[in-house]
Amino acid sequence: MSGTKSRKTFGRLLKKLRIEEADIGLRAFADLIDMKPSNLSNLERDRIPPPANRQAIDRICNTLGLSSYDPKRDELFDLAAKAENRIPADVAESVKTQPGIPVLVRTVANKQLSEKKLRELTEYIKKFY
Repeated sequence: MSGTKSRKTFGRLLKKLRIEEADIGLRAFADLIDMKPSNLSNLERDRIPPPANRQAIDRICNTLGLSSYDPKRDELFDLAAKAENRIPADVAESVKTQPGIPVLVRTVANKQLSEKKLRELTEYIKKFY
């Protein structure tokens, strides 16, 4: 199997969630998210890039029934950003609306924490804040 086929993408995850968890057909889902079925099909096959704006990804996540705390929602935002080499839309929005976010990101970046340490810090913040 080639590396391209096994790599996780926004489109592949969206299709998996739509079919396996939401159990919604392609045409019905496309209608619910106000997208042409052909565009949804191309999105799920990674032929077109994922949406860049938060509202579109939120609409997809809400239609899939993903709560705001569901890690799959974060994963969709992260994969959408990764596809176009950009900051996830939800994170970019937070940076604009919460002045302390850039300070926090710079502090963490300067400490050069490992991925394990970043996950531990994330769990600490979730637990105590």
